[in-house]
Amino acid sequence: MKYKYHKKTYGILAFLVVLFICATSCNRETNNNAAPGSDKGGSGGSNYWNSSEICKENPQAATAGTNISVTYSGFDKDTSVTNEACYVKFDGNNADVSGIGAEIIKGECVTVKITEAGTYVISGSTDNGQLYVEAGENQVHLVLNGATINCKKSAPIYINNGKKTVITLANNTVNTLTDEDSYEYSVTEVDETTGETTGEPNAALFSKKALTINGEGTLNVTANFNNGIGCKDELKIISGKINVAAANNAIRGNDCVVIKGGEINASSKSGDGIKSTKENNDQKGYVYVEGGNVNVTAYEDGLQAVTLLAVAGGDVSISAGDDGMHCDKILAVCGGAINITKSYEGIEATVINISGGKTCVRSSDDGINATVGNNASSSNDRFGGFGGGGGSMQYQEACQVNISGGYLYVDADGDGIDSNGDLTISGGAAIVNGPTNGGNGSLDANGTIYANGGFLVTAGSNGMAEYPTGASTQNVIIITFNGMQQAETIIRIVDENGADLLNFAPSKTYSSVIFSSPDIKSGSTYTVYTGGEYSGGDKSDGLMANGSYSGGNTEGEVSVSQILSYIGDKGMGGGFGDGGRNPGMKPDMGPGEMGGGQRPDKKPGRW
Repeated sequence: MKYKYHKKTYGILAFLVVLFICATSCNRETNNNAAPGSDKGGSGGSNYWNSSEICKENPQAATAGTNISVTYSGFDKDTSVTNEACYVKFDGNNADVSGIGAEIIKGECVTVKITEAGTYVISGSTDNGQLYVEAGENQVHLVLNGATINCKKSAPIYINNGKKTVITLANNTVNTLTDEDSYEYSVTEVDETTGETTGEPNAALFSKKALTINGEGTLNVTANFNNGIGCKDELKIISGKINVAAANNAIRGNDCVVIKGGEINASSKSGDGIKSTKENNDQKGYVYVEGGNVNVTAYEDGLQAVTLLAVAGGDVSISAGDDGMHCDKILAVCGGAINITKSYEGIEATVINISGGKTCVRSSDDGINATVGNNASSSNDRFGGFGGGGGSMQYQEACQVNISGGYLYVDADGDGIDSNGDLTISGGAAIVNGPTNGGNGSLDANGTIYANGGFLVTAGSNGMAEYPTGASTQNVIIITFNGMQQAETIIRIVDENGADLLNFAPSKTYSSVIFSSPDIKSGSTYTVYTGGEYSGGDKSDGLMANGSYSGGNTEGEVSVSQILSYIGDKGMGGGFGDGGRNPGMKPDMGPGEMGGGQRPDKKPGRW
């Protein structure tokens, strides 16, 4: 959670509320009957998480619920060189132009100015030069054919106008753009409040109108002044290998950033990796990854958008100092492979929809967090304290986490999956390791937690654990321990015939386990073991199947007659009973509906 409230008094009041809720909710039982469950069981049950159906792509869900449509024109894909092409060759402090539509302007910086529509093939090198496009409302096609452009006072490529510009990276060529740490702006603006002067161009590759990059060559961008690639309109990357290292944001498109393919390596020293910034327009301000290999190392957010952030395919790897992926409104994962190796919060948006693909998240706070708008503050402004996070415990109806497909693995030091509204799991597979801090929970919602399908296993602390509601449609087994279990201690669940449904070795210490699967059947008895060893078979993210289990201790057994079944001391945590819901905050909730435990860091203040 990302709020800036740090009043100790509020924290103490929150703690007193916790004690009250624990005392009033721990004896509550759900009256809901158990779900039928499947008859699969056995090795099929323990392999549910490993099914190829789990990770399938669902690209049609990428823009669902939005007014956004992603299309590609023939010009976006054009890599051809026409017979009428103009050839430009930089040579030190000079340049040579062969053809029409371009002129040379000599001075301290050699500038090639393009004024007409057409195709321009750019080659050669310069230590202080610029390719400048001012072609009115015409389309311009730039083919970089082994060009190296360094500019000492501005952007190496400055596209000032033009209806659309396509940059093609010619096959088997390496093209390099480098700027220095100060610019002479062509256009400036002064902020009336701060007095700060900003202007354009502000990126090593800067375009004022729509820009598309394609081709099979390489583009290296080193931006020492500000942004690497900046576009004030639509930015599309169709193909090519693009390496960007920037002082601020690596790749920024105002209206959108669309990645269809190619290899993108983006790093930022003080800003975000890849972002779109257009506000107050429900058809713009989005980042859409359809394919390709995207590697981001960012000081702040890895991927950031306003309206929609969608991953429908490709491979995305992120190391971020702030959020791995952030969107003010909707964030959709419906295909591809995402690996967030480092983040403060892994995935954050108002609405988070996961319906396909494979997502792995590691975070120092919440792994998944649904919260309203862009209320993020710098991670440097965040204080520790009880639970490691801060925020409001108020129910926010707009905030939703929906997991309907795909594979999700979370390793979190804060809440594993957190929603300021509701959390619904209806398909796919979700595996959560952590937190170990008693002020957080592997599942956390200010509204209601539903387990309606799919495979779910979480292992974390027990102090503020929250559990699915008894109004869920799939059975849930909840196991609590009097003390912390050591990391890698196996938790095993078998049915009355000895067939295994779960073999899981959490990566962190834990005292609470939540398990839900379509293979938990009404009227069946299940036994839980801890410890022991597992050899052979399939192993992934702590899950094991098709091998051999030995040793271990019997923790207990339960006969499933209700949606929620418990093994262990239900009085250990704050989240017992029906729903995992913070009391008194949802408009239609009465005192009798108080269910889940609440956290001190869910008040407007923390310890």
